[in-house]
Amino acid sequence: MEKISFGKLKQALEARDDSGAEKRVVSIIEAVRKNGDRALIKFTEEFDGARNVSLKVPAKELAYAGKKIDREVLKVVKEAEKRIKKYHDGQIPEKFDFKEKDFSVEYIFSPVEKAGIYIPAGQSPLVSTALMTVIPAQVAGVKKIYAASPPSCKGKVHPLILGVLDYLGIKDVFAVGGAQSIAAFAYGTGTVPAVDIIAGPGNKYVNAAKRLLCGKVGIDLLAGPSELVVFSDGSGNADFIAADIEAQIEHTDGLGIVVTTSEKEGRLLSGRIKGGYILVAKNIKEAVEIINYIAPEHLQVMCRNPHLIASIVIAGAVFFGDYSPAVLGDYFAGPSHVLPTGRAARFSSGLSVYTFLRSHAVISAGAGFYGRYGKMMEVLPQAERLSCHCNSINIRRRKAAK
Repeated sequence: MEKISFGKLKQALEARDDSGAEKRVVSIIEAVRKNGDRALIKFTEEFDGARNVSLKVPAKELAYAGKKIDREVLKVVKEAEKRIKKYHDGQIPEKFDFKEKDFSVEYIFSPVEKAGIYIPAGQSPLVSTALMTVIPAQVAGVKKIYAASPPSCKGKVHPLILGVLDYLGIKDVFAVGGAQSIAAFAYGTGTVPAVDIIAGPGNKYVNAAKRLLCGKVGIDLLAGPSELVVFSDGSGNADFIAADIEAQIEHTDGLGIVVTTSEKEGRLLSGRIKGGYILVAKNIKEAVEIINYIAPEHLQVMCRNPHLIASIVIAGAVFFGDYSPAVLGDYFAGPSHVLPTGRAARFSSGLSVYTFLRSHAVISAGAGFYGRYGKMMEVLPQAERLSCHCNSINIRRRKAAK
């Protein structure tokens, strides 16, 4: 690992910024908006090297993949599904209301109607992402769930991804990857439907497309190249730390950082792990400052009394103790592994049931309410010089007074 100062780390993180990808992605989005399927076919040939691709995976191919899924893999998929579903079932919010004489407000949650799920497969078939995105959408009650994944396996969507999607009951799968798939879900093409929200992680081009299309379509979060910060005060298991950092930088453009308050541990790990960065902090206060600046996707706290810093760290997900690696969260813990990256954990949260829910208030007032509060409500629109707003209240107050 490269031993690095906090200042140098800030520079390294800025260099990872993927905003430069937006210039390329703008033209991709515009081409998809204008040319639909023709643009998708062109980009699939250009970026994936796949020719004569059926943009929508045929039903027979999807069903065949479902039948051929390895029994041992399916067994684990079922167990992971059970754990993920159980966790997300607990997130379903209840409507609430408050009432008084002649007045009530209800606050209601309802699922979006259509969700587009993106499942990366450029480096490896991320079967776990299918589980971690589709299941929360299903628990939320989304009626129509579509999936897209690049045809990176001999010109087709990887059969393992197809098999798991078939098991999960997803019948509309598209062999489209990258920024072009995000654009297709945003605008719709002849083959790919427009959706209400797009969810799933991706590379810098996928992230750039999400940023550019946010507002045209709902976006879950910015979940780009994977990140892990491990904090240790010297008491963490060095073998575990090394294995966890190596697992993270196994991802394309994966980032692994160790923040420690132990010079001895810093020397040991810096010579042991290939790749990533290590910072030696003066004390826990400085370590927390560094961690919160990074706002990592995953944070492992491997120190004495880890719960002491639980409420003061910023991260997409926090893992406590030697036996809680980020990889546990990737597959089996329950919460979705789609988490904010690139310092986005400062203002956003990981994918969950809430990602697929919208909420609205239902307000109901009777005539008697205006007898009590009408004159008072007229004061603010008068102060704002919005006479028509004032009249909207006044006309009801006068009617109620008769």
